[in-house]
Amino acid sequence: MIIYNETSSAFLEHVYEKKIGYVLKEKVHKKMNKLVSASELRSWENSLPQMARVLRDANLKKDTHVLLEYKLPSSEKRIDFIVTGQDDKGKKNAVIIELKQWQKSKVADGDGIVRTFLGGRERETVHPAYQATSYKRYLLNFNESLYNDPSIQLHSCAYLHNYIRAKNGEPLLDERYREYLLESPIFFQFSDRELAHRIRMMVARGNGKEIAETIEKGKIRPSKKLVETVGSLIEGNEEFVLLDEQKVAYEKVVSIYNKTKTQTDQKHVILIKGGPGTGKSVIGLNLMSYMLKSRAYVEYITPNQAFREVLRKKLIGSSGHVEVRDLFKGSASYVEAPENYFDVLICDEAHRLKEHGHMKKKIPGENQATQIIRSSRVSVFFIDDFQKISKKDIGSIELLQQEAEKLGANIHVLELDSQFRCSGSGNYIEWLESIFNESDEEVPLQGDFEFKVLSNPHELKEKIVDQRGGRLLAGYAWDWTKNVKSGQLADDVVIEEHDFALPWNDPNRIDWAIHPECANQIGCIHTVQGLEMDYVGVIIGKDLGYDEETDSLVVRREEFKDKGARPAKPKKGQPDPLVDLVKNTYKTLMTRGMKGCYVYCCDVGLERFLRRKSE
Repeated sequence: MIIYNETSSAFLEHVYEKKIGYVLKEKVHKKMNKLVSASELRSWENSLPQMARVLRDANLKKDTHVLLEYKLPSSEKRIDFIVTGQDDKGKKNAVIIELKQWQKSKVADGDGIVRTFLGGRERETVHPAYQATSYKRYLLNFNESLYNDPSIQLHSCAYLHNYIRAKNGEPLLDERYREYLLESPIFFQFSDRELAHRIRMMVARGNGKEIAETIEKGKIRPSKKLVETVGSLIEGNEEFVLLDEQKVAYEKVVSIYNKTKTQTDQKHVILIKGGPGTGKSVIGLNLMSYMLKSRAYVEYITPNQAFREVLRKKLIGSSGHVEVRDLFKGSASYVEAPENYFDVLICDEAHRLKEHGHMKKKIPGENQATQIIRSSRVSVFFIDDFQKISKKDIGSIELLQQEAEKLGANIHVLELDSQFRCSGSGNYIEWLESIFNESDEEVPLQGDFEFKVLSNPHELKEKIVDQRGGRLLAGYAWDWTKNVKSGQLADDVVIEEHDFALPWNDPNRIDWAIHPECANQIGCIHTVQGLEMDYVGVIIGKDLGYDEETDSLVVRREEFKDKGARPAKPKKGQPDPLVDLVKNTYKTLMTRGMKGCYVYCCDVGLERFLRRKSE
């Protein structure tokens, strides 16, 4: 989505009349149903007049086009500035310009990482040249028009209009950033004429409208879902570009690993915290690719069997090598592994770790976290304390820190904030948090993520499965007939008042999320945690309701049917741990969609509550 697409002459007029902030603010509200913060408005009003001066000096044709705030698909990230047009030879060009208000910086450890003053303190972030380059690659990966039309050449650079280049030893031009600077040069406060010259060389002939429309109207290719691209990631292709704090976290792990090559006696545990859709698995798979190319002995751990099987099948299908299966393991695989047997173990969905595995012997004083940390010199855990959905789940930041301390490991904690699922809508995640945490603060639902409450489960199926090719999911509020007779699944998920009945997902199809024969089955939390689809429809059973008299959510223990996950009934006066498990389950189910989530509530009060909160 592009917020602003106008001729360069219209852009200059908006800036000179001091309307550009207002125009962008109105367009953001109209296109994204989102309010603009004061800091974002100030950023536009500070940076865009500087770009207007550059374009004026470039003396562009009036029909050159300016695109502002291009929202990267499935991400909160936006490209600041794009200029489109033809050069003197008639070649079509689009120039991405990343704008920064930085004034100074320092080199930092890690590929493409620098230190600068952000958010009130000095912190690590990506180099502007890396950021511009990654945005260009990301755009090429997702915009079908650009991917299929090689006649449009995409270029990238960065403009730091407040930054005076140091005469000697400028940190941003350090040799370590050479690769990214070659692809995306940076321009400083007094190199604006060079930037103007570069832009003019690319778009001197104008005629930018068709190019701008091609970019804006280009159909977004089906997201390269994690399960469909693991094979190419392992081969080292850049199908999944790391953005911003994803890149920082990745480089931090790589830096720690590289240091262990000379400090072989020191164990390291890296905890990467992040909610749904913050890109934990994308980082993990990039790390695995790096470690494999570095000849490290590495394995990727997923406690969720369904997620693991989907990854395995996709890898085998794309690579043709059955042995790839052995790169992905369950969390119960390290009971007998010797100390430091692995160089690196990467554990995704670490909140699903258990005391011990099914049919595995229990070692006194050990749990699965202990075994993973003990078995590897570097252990990387991706974790979200708020995605525990069973009494058997023991993984938490606190537990992992305790186990790491017992084994004398150095502990590193990193945190991810930006959303890359749910159309990159951090607002939707924030709204869900306010619903399930029963916050007193009103969080309006806004943005371009599709959320709807429906009153009929048949309509839910029609809109999600039949029209959008998505999947239906449900809380564990119905018993599950495990014995499948004659290949026929029992219609366990029954809503009598609507004459609706469908089976739970086939237990013999662990790849349910991607198998075409499973479209008319309903996935449970154990099947979909860690996975993502374009659209999901969530059936909220009677285990979760809403009491309109007390104005609060209620969890009904008698309606929760997952006996293996259900904790014991608490003593009188004690909080029921099942409350958080049920809330976590539905919050997790409702964040599996990349583009949208529709829900049907068996509890009428809850339906009215969600409608009111989402309007």
